[in-house]
Amino acid sequence: MDRTATATATTADRRLIVIGNLTIDDVVRGDGAVSMGRPGGNAVYAAVAARLWHPAVAVVARRGEDLPPEIPATLRRLGVDTAGLRPVAGPTVRNWVIYEEDGRRRWLYRTPLERSREVAVRPADIPVEWLNGGEPPVVHIAAMPLAAASALVAHVREHVPGALLTLDTHEDWDTDPDAVLALARRVDVFVPSREELAALAGYDEPEKASAMLRKQGVPAVVVKLGADGALVDAGRVPVLRIPAWPSDVTDTTGAGDTFCGALAAALAAGLSLADAVSRAVATAAWAVQEFGSTALARLEPATARERFARFTALGEPVAVDRPGDLKEPPSDAAPGDRMAAAPTGASSHDIDVMRREIEMIPDVIAARLADPDGHVRRVAEELAARGVENLFLVGCGDSYFAGRAAELAFRRHTGIRAQAVHALEFARYQVRYLPERSAVVCVSFSGKVGRTTEAAVQADRFGALTIALTNNADGELARAAQLVLPVDVPTLGFSPGTSSYLGLVATLDDLALRWAQAAARDTGTARAALDALPALAARTLRASAAPAREAAGLLAAHPWITFLGGGPNEASAQFGAAKLFEGPQLLGVSTNIEEWAHEEYFISSQGTPVVLVAPSGASADRAAEILSELCFIGARAFVVSDLAPELPALHLPLTPGAPEEFSPLLAALPLSLIGFHLAEALGKESYNFPSEAARKEHYDTIHRVVIGEPA
Repeated sequence: MDRTATATATTADRRLIVIGNLTIDDVVRGDGAVSMGRPGGNAVYAAVAARLWHPAVAVVARRGEDLPPEIPATLRRLGVDTAGLRPVAGPTVRNWVIYEEDGRRRWLYRTPLERSREVAVRPADIPVEWLNGGEPPVVHIAAMPLAAASALVAHVREHVPGALLTLDTHEDWDTDPDAVLALARRVDVFVPSREELAALAGYDEPEKASAMLRKQGVPAVVVKLGADGALVDAGRVPVLRIPAWPSDVTDTTGAGDTFCGALAAALAAGLSLADAVSRAVATAAWAVQEFGSTALARLEPATARERFARFTALGEPVAVDRPGDLKEPPSDAAPGDRMAAAPTGASSHDIDVMRREIEMIPDVIAARLADPDGHVRRVAEELAARGVENLFLVGCGDSYFAGRAAELAFRRHTGIRAQAVHALEFARYQVRYLPERSAVVCVSFSGKVGRTTEAAVQADRFGALTIALTNNADGELARAAQLVLPVDVPTLGFSPGTSSYLGLVATLDDLALRWAQAAARDTGTARAALDALPALAARTLRASAAPAREAAGLLAAHPWITFLGGGPNEASAQFGAAKLFEGPQLLGVSTNIEEWAHEEYFISSQGTPVVLVAPSGASADRAAEILSELCFIGARAFVVSDLAPELPALHLPLTPGAPEEFSPLLAALPLSLIGFHLAEALGKESYNFPSEAARKEHYDTIHRVVIGEPA
């Protein structure tokens, strides 16, 4: 699924934190039987259900002075960590729960309504150690006052950007739908009931309402439909209906909380969103067969799994078309982020291919840095043996950006003069004037780009060493070059390049260090830093997943977006803009950090979106000054950096530790995620050629090899 298009890392010890309330319920049944002082509260219902599907469940709630000690004792007996139960002065919220003979239920609050706000969890109530170290947790925020839920979401996002958040709704939220929508955009899965969704949307059409929420930037919507099961909408067509499981209903109190607890637990265990919802529907059906919040306490996790396995066929998802005016491109893929298993049968032109290739990036970087066949080492030794002093990195599109991203690595570590040049400029305007001892790395992932092949032919003609950096060792570019440096990056279909781009950058960075080593230069510290990049990339994907989706939700309404960068990350800005052209098909403008103040400033004003790519490095101080200017004019700023911005801006965090020359390997990650989420939100396929003829004409144009006469 979604908020998170990132590396999957859900394990048995990944903590699930359930945040909610505790109550004391005095129950009057339809037959006149009275049961006083029963444990209640959404935290109890959710936690008892959650421990059936995941072993590492913890609960955060405020406990009044009169809370019966058997409530936390029962939770602990079931394996739930209760260190987050915070004592507060005064009473626990207490309710009359009255059942009529026809099954209707009424609630009467025995404590004042404001007591619910007083005992709502505060961010400081969450144990610090639960948010730090290990895998980012899954956090379920149960129904509570809107201000309290908003504060908790903001706190978790700030301290653990890679956390996975699920959010239940509260009956009083329909008074401020704009604030609810803003909050729903910041979580991974929004879980309203049918009634609460209807109150929010203004109509009772779950498919239409969930689609509208998705269009407005909500990552994924799961609608609790009671006796009709659940609806799963993560931006794909068709949406899924998970049918209800058969059940003899005795008490529906807490069924929604039980559903949410099981859902969050299954996600924490690494299941896809659809599979998690199936378990949630089943768990809620089991719970309503008995009275009370601990109705499931006697059910063991192993028994729950066996019971679910026996009746899985009853819970098969059913495809449901969206309303006609809201249809998005068809797809067989599962929803798209770190919570979903890799979909099978997806169209090769499905934008979800982009999401899955982004997930591959840490492994792609690791594979390229390993140089398993020794190709990079051999080319590096050849460059050192020839005494090359001038290196030209030529290409088009992403391949050109890759050269720009790697320039500084070559300059800093080999001491040679390195320059990235667009293939057309090189082949037609620069090749005739190459200095002695020049080598040209011609970069084309496909190995078919005509201008890059022309650059190789012309460089050879004028006496330079030519190297083809390509994924196509038998293509025209490889045949035109003297040496071939293969880049083996798997591709999953037709999609804006992300893993392929970073495969090129990683190979160039590796070449820089291996060349320096072959020239007897010290590379120890740099090598260690570069070899740490796969792990940093995985952490960056997790940390930037939620902010990237939030950014996409904010950017979707704008017709054009500016990307700023300096040094090697001017290439990152260009890459970010290119992903808008290719995926969501929005206008992305890229420029130098400094140049913005001389040009785009004059057409930027209140609300203008600007993405500032500014990792630690030589231009970071100037980037901070430009951010100040952006805030001064009221522009909407987004900052991609390992440093948290000191001024108002949405921070897309990079994991610290990468030297500036290697930072493009991280900076491209949140930019890729933004491109994917914007395309997903706008219902785009990658590229969206209007016809087969248009596709053919496009590729004929860029693949055609014409050898011109250089100026």
